[in-house]
Parts: sequence; structure tokens; C-alpha cells
Amino acid sequence: MIHAPFFLSPCDYLEKHAADFDAVYLTRYHVAQDILPLIRQHAPHARVLFNNADLHFLRELRRARSTQDPALLEQAHHTRRQELEVISQVDVVLSYNTAEHAVIEACSDTKARIVTCPWVVDLPPDVPPLAGRHGLSFLGSFRHHPNAEGITWFIREVLPAVTAALGDCPLAIYGADMTDNIRALASDQVRPQGYVAALAQAFDPHRVFVAPLLSGAGLKGKVLAALSHGLPCVLSPIAAEGIGLRSGHDCFIAETPQDWLRALTRLSTEDDLWMQIAHNARAYLRDSYSFAAGRARMRRAFEAADLFQSQA
Repeated sequence: MIHAPFFLSPCDYLEKHAADFDAVYLTRYHVAQDILPLIRQHAPHARVLFNNADLHFLRELRRARSTQDPALLEQAHHTRRQELEVISQVDVVLSYNTAEHAVIEACSDTKARIVTCPWVVDLPPDVPPLAGRHGLSFLGSFRHHPNAEGITWFIREVLPAVTAALGDCPLAIYGADMTDNIRALASDQVRPQGYVAALAQAFDPHRVFVAPLLSGAGLKGKVLAALSHGLPCVLSPIAAEGIGLRSGHDCFIAETPQDWLRALTRLSTEDDLWMQIAHNARAYLRDSYSFAAGRARMRRAFEAADLFQSQA
């Protein structure tokens, strides 16, 4: 890690050392906007691999759609121009999400070289048994608008029907930077908890994890974390996007309040189904999000940048 007082700015460091590198890995377009010109100036032969984490303009477009806010739509258009300008200047784009691959390909007129970005999940060796678990869980940072938007919608549109059908089925809400608006949702069936030091605290006591996101983009780390801990998930299509899950096999994907009620009722009352979904999800993550799978994806990124050639 390069930091002050050894170098006072990225520009200071790159002026002296950029030429030392064959490749530069940048994350997020607003970082690339500042750093990319310096790399091209001081290391013109270096290959630039760009990971945007998620497609920001897609997230903003979805928020504009869910809120019907013209100002947010205009902001999304501005972000799209900036992101696509960065994408046009790098050698390889790494994206976690196959849906976003298609968007980038279309918006760049197929000129962008896109590869799947590695994401490695460490599976806890042991999963607490079903016995003793109770209720629902949600986890997310509340600095991120889709989390507050989604869980508020769920509490208003889904949870009352769940409570009517199942009786006591409380929702625990975990996550840093919880706002007063989220804490104000507290009731007998809604329990805002806030920050937890260990992920297991948000998963192990509960029967089902919910991710009712109405907007957002990228791959959802909260979903992968819940699945890795053996906690069956009910997800909106946006929450499930790009992970490769199959509804009814390793999760349930729900669109309408009725879909949510059916899925939550089944996972809350059918023990054999709960155990099968939990097993299938961990098996899928073990195969598709392992270190070996991540290393193979990173190799393909280097190959796409002409930095590494596989042996014939």
C-alpha cells in the first residue's frame, strides 16, 4: 500500500513508478477518470484492467424508474456518459454480472472487451441446524439506497401478509449506518438491530434471508454471504441477478407480494425443503465461487489483456 508521507498523491507516485508495471487494475469509474490519464501518460504500454464493481448508471436508472424522479433519470444519463467514456479507454472490463455484460456490450457497440470478474466465497465449515432458528433476516449497509428502499417496501407490502399467515415471524434488520427512518419501522414483528461484528450473527439465528431489492446493480455480496452460511434466501430478481441461482432449487425468486408470501410460507413450514435448498445453495457456491474458479477467471482476464497465454 502506497501512502503519505512517502508519496503525497497518486500523481506523485505514478510519475515515478508507473513505468514499472505491465498491468494496472482500476476499480470504479470515478477513480479511473482521475488515474487513467496518468497511467496512459507515464506507462503507455501498460494494460489497464477496469473493474467497475457495478454498473453505476444501471443502478441509477433503476432507482429513477422505481421513484419516477426525472432528476434521477438525468443523473443516470450523465453517469452513463462518464462510465462509457472510461470503458472506451481501457483494455479489459471486468464485470461480475452477466446482465451487465450485455448492457456494456450493447452500449459500447460490442467494442468493449468484457470478462467475468472473480468473486471468491469462503464457506463456513459448519452450519447450525434448523432447530432453534426463527424468523427472517435482512442485512445491508444503509448508506446504499437500494437497501433502505427494498426493506421498507417489504415491511409495508409483504410482511403483514406473512404475519397473518404464519403468526410470529419477526424480521431482524442488520447493517451499518442504520438511519432513523429504518429504526422508526420497529414493531413487534420488525426488529432493527444495526451493525454486527460477525456475519454469523445476522444469519445463524434465522430461518430465511430476504433481499427484496427494487433497484441496484452488480453482484449482491449479502446474498452470497447468506447462502454460504446455509441460510435459504428469497430474493427479488434484481437481488438474484447475475449469481446464477435457480428458483426452487437453491433459492426462491419472488416478484409480487403473493410470490413472496408463497416462498416464505414454504421455507418457514417445510423442513425438508429448507434443508434441501440450503444444501443445494452451498454446493453451487462451492463449485462456482471457489478460489480455483476465481483464479481461472482472473487468468482469462489476463489473457484478454494479452498479458498471459495458456499452454496449448
